[in-house]
This record gives sequence, C-alpha cells and structure tokens, in this order.
Amino acid sequence: MKQLEEIQQWFQGLQARERNLVLAAAVVMALTLFYLAIWEPLHNSLADETSRHQSQLEILSWMQNASAEVKALKASGTTARQINTTQPVTLVVEKSATSSGLKPFITKLESTTDKGARVKIDAASFDQLVLWLNNLQTQYGISVISANLDRHSKPGTINARLTLNRN
Repeated sequence: MKQLEEIQQWFQGLQARERNLVLAAAVVMALTLFYLAIWEPLHNSLADETSRHQSQLEILSWMQNASAEVKALKASGTTARQINTTQPVTLVVEKSATSSGLKPFITKLESTTDKGARVKIDAASFDQLVLWLNNLQTQYGISVISANLDRHSKPGTINARLTLNRN
C-alpha cells in the first residue's frame, strides 16, 4: 500500500505533459504485454493445430484411397488357388527355387518323406530366401519346420539348412 501511495505522489508531482507520456508508455507496455503473453501464443497454437488438422486429413484421404485399392486387389485375387499335392515336395521346391533365382545356391536337396524335404543353401541373398519361403507357403502350402541360418562372409547373404513340410 505504501509503495502504491508513493507511486501516486510521484505521478501527481509530474507535469501534465510528463503524465501523458507516462500514461502513453503504460498503454504501449500493456498492449505489448497482451500481444506477447496472450495473442501471439494463441495465434501460433491455432496455426499449428490447423496445420496438424490438414495433415491428418491428408493421411485420412490417403488411407481411404489405400483401403479402396486393397479392397480392389482382394476382389481381383479372390480366386482360390488349387495347391497340387500330388507332386513331391522336392520337385515343387526345385521348380520354385528355379523361378525365384535360388536354384544356383541350393547345394543339397533331399526328400525326407513324401510330404517333406531338407534343403541346404549356401551364400544366398537373405531377402530372396525370405521371399522364396513366403512363396512356398502361400502358393504351395509348404512351410518351414526347422531352419538353421548362418551369416555368410558376403554382406546380405546367408547359409541355410531348412526342413520343409507340406501341410
């Protein structure tokens, strides 16, 4: 309270022109403080949220288009493949390895039963092997029962010993 009275006395002691200058400076300071503390953060926050909302709308649009594309692809591929279970697994493995480019890397292919085979692969591309195994599973119903994978000295390649079986 005492400080407020001192400020009032100081203000009353100023000439009229000085009082007007102090009031104008106080108004400018108040407006600056309002702008910096309230208006600018709100405006920036609104701009950020608008930008985020637009980004989310673009993602939604992309996902809807992708969903329509997935549905179209599913509809075009609904014909069920008939898996030929009469061919020996070793023959199917050999044919699919040839078509996928892995045939040169197969060092050993032997039949375990009429529904199974053992395969030894040396220095094959890991990515190519994974795609081939996926193809065996989806196209021919042949899955991996056991796998032993070792890193080869060449980057990105592996040595593999696989036991395959038809379900």
